[in-house]
Amino acid sequence: MKTVIESFFNSLKTGEPCSFKGLTAFPVFSALPEAVDFVTLTEAFREDWIEIRELTQGGSVPELLVINKSDRNILILDSEELQGAKQNRVLNITVLVTAWSKVVVPVSCTERGRWHYISNVFRDSGTMASRSVRFSKNRSVGESLRRDNSFRSDQMEVWDKVDELSMRSGTMSRTHAMRDVFVDMDEKLRSFEKAFPLSEGQRGVIFFAGKEPAGFEYVSDPRAFRDLFPKILRSYAVEAPPGEAKTAKALSGDQAMAFVGKVLSAETTVKHSAGRGEDIRFSGDGVTGSALAYEGEILHAVFFPDEKEGRPVIRRRPVS
Repeated sequence: MKTVIESFFNSLKTGEPCSFKGLTAFPVFSALPEAVDFVTLTEAFREDWIEIRELTQGGSVPELLVINKSDRNILILDSEELQGAKQNRVLNITVLVTAWSKVVVPVSCTERGRWHYISNVFRDSGTMASRSVRFSKNRSVGESLRRDNSFRSDQMEVWDKVDELSMRSGTMSRTHAMRDVFVDMDEKLRSFEKAFPLSEGQRGVIFFAGKEPAGFEYVSDPRAFRDLFPKILRSYAVEAPPGEAKTAKALSGDQAMAFVGKVLSAETTVKHSAGRGEDIRFSGDGVTGSALAYEGEILHAVFFPDEKEGRPVIRRRPVS
């Protein structure tokens, strides 16, 4: 696996960045061939190739059942949100669900004030968790893997992060739903989508918030990345700091790649994913992140600067 990781990161290069309101994006490209074919969650729902439901009639907060009803591989990204059933959820890991298969996937709840059915099955929320929720969840899942070999997140910390996001945006949600923040901020988020066009063949992006790195995102298939980019961009834009669009002039591709390069010296942990492939965790040298590898190819990778947060966490009783 070490060779796969090194080959992947050594294949990456960046293009010309652009900035908007304090957020800067470097497009990322790779020279590696695309071997594994798959479709995104959004496409699978659109074509009725997938069904996602509660694991049992009574429901289980940390798990859902995914049914692939097609002959296509379906890639569901870590932190893509599912809306409906008894509570909105986000995936804890990236999962490849192969043709005609069923998979139980680990999830976290992003809606604290509801535990009753509004639909029998889930649909695509159109949303990915905000960057701070994703970072916190990615870190706690990595800790769970090292502690007890599970893909569980710290659910109460996820709820705390969603509450912080709601407070910063001024969103009032009856069920404390993360998605309500994105709905309230839709007009602002659309302005970011117009400001960050995609490049031909682009497979990833490195974001900076102000002059500090905020995250790295990669999907092996450029077509799939194009489909997923609006969700990914909104994940960062919803928390974008105030600032001028001149930031890109103060940043270089070398700075972006130096951030990426930290992963090569981070500690790695490899575990079989809930679906097909291997889940890889990165921790150390100032980064936290994960990737999914299948048949020697990195299908998805995400990592964040490892922030040292000193704020107290308010603990709440989980809803079940």
